[in-house]
Amino acid sequence: MPSNKETLFQNHICAFLEREHGYHALTKAELPAQDFHIIESHLLAFIQATQPDRYAELHTVFGLKTDDEIIRTLKQACAKAKPLWLVMREGLQVRGVKFELYKPKPRSATSELQHQHYQHNRFSYKKEYRYNLNNDERVDLVLWLNGLPIIVVELKHEDEGQFVDDAIHSSFLTRDLNNSLYRLPFLYVAASDTQVKVATDPRSDKHFRWFNAQLTNTAQTHGEYPIEHLYRDAFAKDTIARYLEHFLVYAPAKQEITATGEVLTEPAFSIFPRYHQLRASRQLAERVRLHANQHHRLGLKYLVNHSAGSGKTLTMAWMADQLDSLYTTDNRKVFDNIIILTDRKSLDKNIRDDLERFTHLKSKVHFAKRSSQLADFLAKDRDIIVSTIQKFGYIQDKIQQSEVLKSRRIAFLIDEAHRSQDGKLALKMRKVFTAEGEYEEEEDETPNSDDVAATLEKLNISNQVCVAFTATPTPKTVAFFGEPIDIYSEEEAIQEGYILDVVQHIVSYKTLYHLQSSKALPDKEFSAGVVAKALRDLAFSDDDLIQYKSEVIVKLFQEQVAASIQGRGKAMVVASSRPAGYKYFQTLQTILAEKDLPYKVLFAFSDYTDPKTNQSIEEIKVNQLDTLHDGRVIEEVFEQDDYRILVVANKFQTGFDQPLLSAMFLDKAVKGVNAIQTVSRLNRKRADKEQDDLLVVDFTNSSEAIFKAFNQFRKGSPYQEQEPDKAVLEAIYQQVLAMGAFDTAAIQHCVNAYTTAEKEAKQRNAESDALLSNTKQAYRQQFNQRLTDAEARKAYIALLRRYTKLYYFIAQFFTLESHLHEFIVFAEVMANSLVQQGKVSELKLLLKHIQLTKGAVLYVDKVFNPGGVKDVRTSGGVGSGAGGKEMPSTTLDDAIKELETKFQISKEDAIVIREICEEVAAKAEIKRKIAHNRDNILFLEQYEPTLHSEIRMGYMERDLWGQLQNPIYTDKGGIIPIMGKTIIQQVMQLAA
Repeated sequence: MPSNKETLFQNHICAFLEREHGYHALTKAELPAQDFHIIESHLLAFIQATQPDRYAELHTVFGLKTDDEIIRTLKQACAKAKPLWLVMREGLQVRGVKFELYKPKPRSATSELQHQHYQHNRFSYKKEYRYNLNNDERVDLVLWLNGLPIIVVELKHEDEGQFVDDAIHSSFLTRDLNNSLYRLPFLYVAASDTQVKVATDPRSDKHFRWFNAQLTNTAQTHGEYPIEHLYRDAFAKDTIARYLEHFLVYAPAKQEITATGEVLTEPAFSIFPRYHQLRASRQLAERVRLHANQHHRLGLKYLVNHSAGSGKTLTMAWMADQLDSLYTTDNRKVFDNIIILTDRKSLDKNIRDDLERFTHLKSKVHFAKRSSQLADFLAKDRDIIVSTIQKFGYIQDKIQQSEVLKSRRIAFLIDEAHRSQDGKLALKMRKVFTAEGEYEEEEDETPNSDDVAATLEKLNISNQVCVAFTATPTPKTVAFFGEPIDIYSEEEAIQEGYILDVVQHIVSYKTLYHLQSSKALPDKEFSAGVVAKALRDLAFSDDDLIQYKSEVIVKLFQEQVAASIQGRGKAMVVASSRPAGYKYFQTLQTILAEKDLPYKVLFAFSDYTDPKTNQSIEEIKVNQLDTLHDGRVIEEVFEQDDYRILVVANKFQTGFDQPLLSAMFLDKAVKGVNAIQTVSRLNRKRADKEQDDLLVVDFTNSSEAIFKAFNQFRKGSPYQEQEPDKAVLEAIYQQVLAMGAFDTAAIQHCVNAYTTAEKEAKQRNAESDALLSNTKQAYRQQFNQRLTDAEARKAYIALLRRYTKLYYFIAQFFTLESHLHEFIVFAEVMANSLVQQGKVSELKLLLKHIQLTKGAVLYVDKVFNPGGVKDVRTSGGVGSGAGGKEMPSTTLDDAIKELETKFQISKEDAIVIREICEEVAAKAEIKRKIAHNRDNILFLEQYEPTLHSEIRMGYMERDLWGQLQNPIYTDKGGIIPIMGKTIIQQVMQLAA
């Protein structure tokens, strides 16, 4: 039956806006003109009330047409590409007279008139706003400030089967998006009663980003909805004024010419803060303001725990803006200087880019790369200074040595302070952020055991505020800075889809070695035992070892990385030292040239002297930055499409932001915080970068060590991967015996016959080989007699193949009992002999090869913890604009849920199932036949095997051969048959 809950929800928000925020509900007579949706009477009344002198000045020229001239000029501005909110921030020039279109909240109490003018800001709303008179489409809610449209809201209620994504797909994306209402406001809100997404441009669902207060929104006030933060906080008058003055950022269009001469154009766009950025920035400013008012001093330390990839550089920029504009109640500016410190020696291109977008701060922000610049900016009392964490000690020395600087009120915003690697005081600062023994020193660094907390406590910091940002707070960090004032965890960032989960795809070296050894290292040169021993004994800088691992890196790059991110994926190789990194750089270059591959390599490092040759090795010379690249920094060169591999040594393991990175090869032991910082280089998202694009290969640690590091800082992590268990092999062996096809004596006879035949074959003796062929025939006959059921025979073969696949992996870790070693001979021989195959096809050879090379990489037979971190937060709805109709139980979503529950498949497997079903269902011939025979049940049942073939081809194309041998996929009632039925239902539903 129909529900009125969405209407109740809408009315509740509107009543709240009137009651709590003083919004005005528009009357019919006040409704704006449809061209630009401007309420002209509101804007003109505001201008006349707050700027009477300027209005009078214009009136002397235009007389009775003054209002018309103001509105005409405003509409001209609205018709241009410049955002309306930017016109509001900068003011409107009308024939040489500048009008403010809104009044910002006064920063100080110097003028009562300013406060009176601020109160003249008029906030209005209209629910069910008919934005186009040519049709009857209505918008749930529109907000105006002084007659200018600023926010558009579409609402849904989950009890009516409508979710936040339905607000996007069935409301925003179905509208006339060429209408000015979908261009002029600065914010578009899609909200259900429990979740919120926002966008500054509503023309694509990809533009909408989560705007939730926490993982699970809950009302803070009795009687309010879970998204209370939206209408209580985000729609408050003071908050909107802050958006216009501080938080909205304009990124103008830019063009870039690639090395090949291609012109890449990025359109202009507006940036609006995510909720945690807004929350943290305002919370810090408010805490500092209250403390300064109450105590008339500073001496504060704060910790902000924000996940990697959560937009910390923008958060720091917003915080700097907020703190710079902070005043006490006695009209005193709280801070003389804001100093942002980052560990990047190039002053971090990302934070520079972000700050340069804050055009209203252009005259205030100064970048100090050298100590002389820093000293000059301090002497000249510049408002906002950006430098490196390495300068922290220098700044403190300057402050302590100067009475003038001692009296300065300074705020330090320190980005991941524990990542610093240079300078004694920076080293001490790092120790606060790093657990004991976690950080490996740079070779040329002088360790200092002094405790940074004790050091800073000795300093006079009564005029300072230190705000430290970290994604990985250690107990020492918390002990010194206190509990975080704001937390945005990695779990939340992953669930909201802002970063990728880098620990879903970790391949340990042992896995990789086995999988590659049969091809990269022939047995006649290096046996598996020799290579395994070499890995334990040889130093990481050994030439032969680096050569071998470089071959592996290139091979995996070709197979898994080169095609990632639509053919633009890049890889980072983390070397154990600078000399080892240099060898990697040279070796990879040689291999790529020999194979005539179009990929280029760079080597990022701090300059050093080779210990063997005393030769100076310089980054700028090694990479030809000064000759080929016009002196550009290495991270800029790496952005070019042809540079695909970056070797690093004690550089760029932290803070390096390159979204095209999709693979990492670790040849350096990392643990704890260092492991998280390093591997998290891959977590940056972009529109064409998927979870499946990621690959982490670890040559040095067990996967458990890295998982443990992440688990310490991420709530509810499922990644507790254990070392292989040899009991699995014994269990399979006993299962095979229990099926009764062959006993231990028969198995031993087969093993002896095979080994004898192999030995004599080398001596060109065919007698034993002939005997082996007869043995196989006899065993095949016995097999069919004892296992009369076809499914039982299939299960038996599957066990043999499973044993073969696991044996070579587990044997790298353990010394196995002799019967398990011998059984591998039987399993390999009989898996392809018990069922008459005829000539071994190329597919079978490839199948065996893929099992050995890909199995562990793809986590074959591994079941993921269903309670783990999801890639993205579920938004409840269908996400396709299907509205609130109840979907039948055979939708693709429901089918995948059923498969996940019934067969305990991993999320990775579920993604592949979805992809293949969608691909098959999209094929024109399949759609035509199913749609044409939608009422012919007999035809559809007979057509299922055709679909099964298409599904199998999908797995083959993805090199997922293991699934095609797994009974849970191939058996009657298994995954592939269910996929076939689901495809039929999908096509029929879409054709309806």
